[in-house]
Amino acid sequence: MNKHLSSIKKTAVLVAVSWLAIPAFAGIGGFIDAQVGGSKDVNLNSEIADAAVYLSKELGRGKVMVDLPFSFSAANAALPAPLGTSYDSAFRAFNTKAQAYVNWSYDFGLNWQLGRFDSPFLNEANDTVGLGPYATQGSVFALLPRMHNGLMLTYGTGPVSVMGIVSRDAGTVGAKADGERFEYAVLGKYTHDMMYAGAGYYTTHKARTATTSNADSTIEVMAGTKISDWTIDAQAVFLKTDGVTDSGMGLGATINYAWDKTWTFGIRPNYTSKTIGHVTGGSDSEFELTVGPHMSMTDDFKVRANYTYTSTKATANAKSVSDSAYTLSAVYKF
Repeated sequence: MNKHLSSIKKTAVLVAVSWLAIPAFAGIGGFIDAQVGGSKDVNLNSEIADAAVYLSKELGRGKVMVDLPFSFSAANAALPAPLGTSYDSAFRAFNTKAQAYVNWSYDFGLNWQLGRFDSPFLNEANDTVGLGPYATQGSVFALLPRMHNGLMLTYGTGPVSVMGIVSRDAGTVGAKADGERFEYAVLGKYTHDMMYAGAGYYTTHKARTATTSNADSTIEVMAGTKISDWTIDAQAVFLKTDGVTDSGMGLGATINYAWDKTWTFGIRPNYTSKTIGHVTGGSDSEFELTVGPHMSMTDDFKVRANYTYTSTKATANAKSVSDSAYTLSAVYKF
C-alpha cells in the first residue's frame, strides 16, 4: 500500500510542477511512447518506455528550454548506484535525460548554450519520438556522449558549422567528485542540399589511479543523404577507454524508404568491436540488425514494429551467441 501511495505522490508532483510552470512558457509539447515487446529469453512486457513534457519560450534572440522526461517500467524499480538501489514503484520522473538550458544567438552566426542539454554527437535522437521507424536506439548509440552539463558554442557560416563544448563528465549534476575534470568536445559539419558530412572529437579526463592515467577519447565520423524516397545515414565511432585498454570501434547505418505518406520501412545494421564498458560489457564484438515498418496514423500518432537480431562474441575465438527481440511501439506527440 505504501508503495502505491508513493507512486501516486510522485505522479501528482510531476503533474503539479508541470502545470505551475505552464504560464511562464509559450511553447508546450511532449510525447508518450508506449511499447510492448519481448525476446527469445524474456517474456512479453509492456511499459511507457519513454515520455517527456517540453516547455520552451523565445526571448528575443534567446530561448529557454526545459525537458521533463518520465517513464513507467518494471526496469525502473531497481536501478544501480548512484541513482539508488531501488525505487518504490515503476514510475520514474526527471531522469538522466532531463534538460534545462538557455540559448542566445547573434547576427554574425555565433550562439551559445548554457545548462544541461542533449549531445550534438548523437546520430540518433536521445528521445525515442525522433527515431523514425525504430523503437529504440542502436548499439553504436551507446558509444557516444548523450548529455552535457556546461557550455556549448556554435558558429555557422553558409554550409559549415562548428561546435565546441566544455562540460562536466556525461552531464553530471551535483557535488564534484574527487579527481573529476571537465570534458571537452569539438564537432564540425558540412551541409549541402540533401547531404551532410561531419566529424568530431570528444574526451573525458579521468582521475589518476594505479591503472588509469589517460583520458577516454572518442572520434565520430558521420555522413548522410536523402535521395527521392530514400534517407541514408552512416557513422563510424572510434574510442579508447582509460588509455589502458584496446581501442574499440562501432559502425552503424540507418536506411529508410518512404513508401508513401503513411508507410516508412527501415533497416539498421550496427557493429561494435572491443567496446569494453560501453555496450557489450566486455564482449569482443557484436552485430545487431533491426528492421521494421513505421505507420503514420496522423501527423502526431505513429506506430512502429521492430524485429532485432543480435550476434555476440565474448572473445575473438569464442562461438557466436545469437538473440532476437520484437517491439511494438505507439508514439503520440502533443
